[in-house]
Amino acid sequence: MAEISAVVTPFIAEYGDDHPAVYALALLPAYARSRGVNVRGHWQSDVLVGAGVGVAWGLWAHRRPSPVIMGILPGHGFMAGYADRF
Repeated sequence: MAEISAVVTPFIAEYGDDHPAVYALALLPAYARSRGVNVRGHWQSDVLVGAGVGVAWGLWAHRRPSPVIMGILPGHGFMAGYADRF
């Protein structure tokens, strides 16, 4: 649940004021959360904490000063990325 929140939050933070339709992206994590609870795959507390963590990471990613993103993945992998403002 945190992943989808972390993905849409930077888009909403960047473009929400200029393009209010971007706020519709918030429906994606809301749908994922409702499905997780409805199929009894997650408790509601798990879903709410995951949403909070995802939004926090998304806001951090939106406001970070460095455009280079690197991370370590489970299973001895890594990821690298570059973020730029257009």
